[in-house]
Amino acid sequence: MAERIMAGRSTPQSSRRRTRGPSKPATRTNDEARALLEIKLAQLNSLLWCCYGDGNGWFEEAGEMHRDRMLWIAADLAREAEMLLQESGLG
Repeated sequence: MAERIMAGRSTPQSSRRRTRGPSKPATRTNDEARALLEIKLAQLNSLLWCCYGDGNGWFEEAGEMHRDRMLWIAADLAREAEMLLQESGLG
């Protein structure tokens, strides 16, 4: 199981803001991609458990802005996990 938590960017990146050239995916070995995939899936699992897992109603009480942001985080984690699955050679 993953032993550390890796955080992503804290704010959405504007589609109007340009960086220096196109972004390239990091070159990782299959083992590195698998390890990072495990971390992303553990993060996604924990996030979704907090939102829904124990049925405590917290997600509904969080407010529209916070629910939207949590779902945005979940979508980012799922997208990153999908890319890592392809990099790892498992998918």
